[in-house]
Amino acid sequence: MLRYKQSVTDSLPKLSVVVPVYNSGGYLRVCLDSLAAQDCEGIEFICVNDGSTDGSPDELDAQSAADSRFRVIHQPNGGYGKAMNAGMAAARGTYVGIVEPDDWVEPDMFSTLLRLAEESGADIAKADYCGEKELKSRPGRKYADIVEGRVFAPTELPQFLLGSPAIWSGIYRREWLIERGIRFSETPRASFQDLGFGMRTWALANRIVITPRSLYHYREDNPNSSVRRMEEGAWAVVREVELQQDLFDSIPAEDRVRRSLLLRRVFHSFQADYRKRISETLPDYLTSCSELMQRLCPLEELVPSCFRKREWHDVQLLYRRPLDYPYLRKGGTSTMQRIFSIRKEGGKRCLRLFGMRFTLPLN
Repeated sequence: MLRYKQSVTDSLPKLSVVVPVYNSGGYLRVCLDSLAAQDCEGIEFICVNDGSTDGSPDELDAQSAADSRFRVIHQPNGGYGKAMNAGMAAARGTYVGIVEPDDWVEPDMFSTLLRLAEESGADIAKADYCGEKELKSRPGRKYADIVEGRVFAPTELPQFLLGSPAIWSGIYRREWLIERGIRFSETPRASFQDLGFGMRTWALANRIVITPRSLYHYREDNPNSSVRRMEEGAWAVVREVELQQDLFDSIPAEDRVRRSLLLRRVFHSFQADYRKRISETLPDYLTSCSELMQRLCPLEELVPSCFRKREWHDVQLLYRRPLDYPYLRKGGTSTMQRIFSIRKEGGKRCLRLFGMRFTLPLN
């Protein structure tokens, strides 16, 4: 049963910000303080305690008691997707935002995004973000060449899909989310549900407005983050992408650019997880990725110009010869690196010499 604590205000908010919380420990206070400091009028914060067993529930209740903008939902642990869907279902704002409990935001983040969204009528208003690691801040450059307030159609903004899904650096028109049936996958734990949400919001939007300012601070060194899981995390990406089959099916076959850019996003996700996580099940993983890409969008329907040259070579390779992918891929490597390199691949230390691969001792 849900235990739901709500503060009632006289008017509906313009923006609802959902914060999914599970055992957020010492990070939560910084997040809540940054939300309390927002200069945005007409904002509410919906904190979903997803069965935390640490002090997070008490901290959320104390924040709600001290600040009527905060509302708290307590529910049994069901995973990131269920927590997000519960928060979005309780949202009352015209727009919905997301903040992770181990991150923090600039004081004017939501006032800036709300102003851009209202002025443009866009489905999504998006900011850049800073990566935060060991007290070092790395400002984003994804939208560096974009003038604040410019409105795009999704296919005009392919960089939106690349890199981290960064769904938390934007706000979304709530009525549009409901109309298009955009929700989070309710798979267990924090299993890359942001990937599917990011793909769906990009693919189904009509208008996206951007600010190049880095207004969100994304903590990259949380040891409990889902991105730090190895083999399990890579297969979770495959499962999340499998759930996007209906998204690809809903895009008309003649819209080859949109389908190609989505497939590029899928390829980047598989590629990243192959490089970082896979070890013992590498052949099965590569075969599964290849078969899934074929189901989502056949190779002959892709638009080569949507990919960089080396990237297009690697995409074709993964489609046609997945087991050769680790040895023949070109993307991200120089000519010298393809002739000779020593690096860690799939949890193993490998020597590459003139196209041949040898496994070396780790020490």
